[in-house]
Amino acid sequence: MDEDQLWDTTMNPQHRLLRRMNLKDAAEAERIFEVLMGNEVAPRREFIVDGAEHVVPELIDA
Repeated sequence: MDEDQLWDTTMNPQHRLLRRMNLKDAAEAERIFEVLMGNEVAPRREFIVDGAEHVVPELIDA
C-alpha cells in the first residue's frame, strides 16, 4: 500500500473509524492478532467477512 492509499483508507480522520476493543481472554486475543497480522490472507479475509455483520459502530473522537 502506498502512502496515498494508506491516507485514504486508514489515516484520514474523515474516513476512519476507531473502536475500543476489550478482550478478556488472552489466548483468544493472541489467536485474533495472529489472524489479522499474519501472512495468510484467506483466514484474515474470512475473519473480517464473518465478523462484519456483527459490528456496531461506536465513534470515538480522536
